[in-house]
Amino acid sequence: MKASWLNNTKVPIVLIMLVLMIHSIGGSISMAALFNLYALEIILAGIILSVIVGFSFQTVVETVTLIRDSFTQPVTYEEDLHKIHLISIKVKREGLLSLNGDIDSETDSFVRDALILLNDYKKAEVVQNIMEKDIESRRANLYKSYNLLKVVSYVAPSFGLIGTLIGMIGLLSHLDQTYAIMGHMATALVSTLYGSLIASFIAVPLMVRLREYIEQMVLRYRMIMEGVLLIAGNDSARNVFDKMNVMLKEDDRLIYPRRGEGERMVNSFGPEI
Repeated sequence: MKASWLNNTKVPIVLIMLVLMIHSIGGSISMAALFNLYALEIILAGIILSVIVGFSFQTVVETVTLIRDSFTQPVTYEEDLHKIHLISIKVKREGLLSLNGDIDSETDSFVRDALILLNDYKKAEVVQNIMEKDIESRRANLYKSYNLLKVVSYVAPSFGLIGTLIGMIGLLSHLDQTYAIMGHMATALVSTLYGSLIASFIAVPLMVRLREYIEQMVLRYRMIMEGVLLIAGNDSARNVFDKMNVMLKEDDRLIYPRRGEGERMVNSFGPEI
């Protein structure tokens, strides 16, 4: 509830700040002077070229997808915590072989892989070693998108300066033509502005957002791993729930389900153990 309230408050604040910025810029510079096609071409072509040279097309697509998901699919922990808790109850009652049905129906790749490891290896130390490597691999792949945005934040101002230099060269080459001087001067100054705006108001904020989103996903992976390892160690269902739950921020922690609620959630699994 608190996070939802904060998110709802953030939107109007962002809109107000954008209006203030536009009003400030519009009061100082006319929109016609602010838009310069040549400067825009230099910046966008430079950024796209740098990204294509430095990263695979798949990484570009994954970056766009991850940015979209960070806005539309916030990381939540409640479903996973209850899911692993119920699995621990089921394993206590029916044994590890009962996980075959859960593995077949599981849609989340990380949870499915964890259950397969639990079912195949059983020993907690073996499962932990493999899952830690899996988490590190997933984390490295997610940070490719962060690194792509970091490149954009570096090269955007650089290409802005390149546009400025090109504009100054054009200006000095046409000192005898007043109209040409004004056009090249506009390209020179607006290029730096475009580069700074793209870096400061697009790339860097998205970098910060992605980093937080990735760390939330990694925390989710580690919480699931903790629960699976406790199940492998034959720990109680209550300990599985509590030790996963305590890994979360205080605002995100859940209340342990009452016995009646647990029985309704478990259904065919029977009462909690």
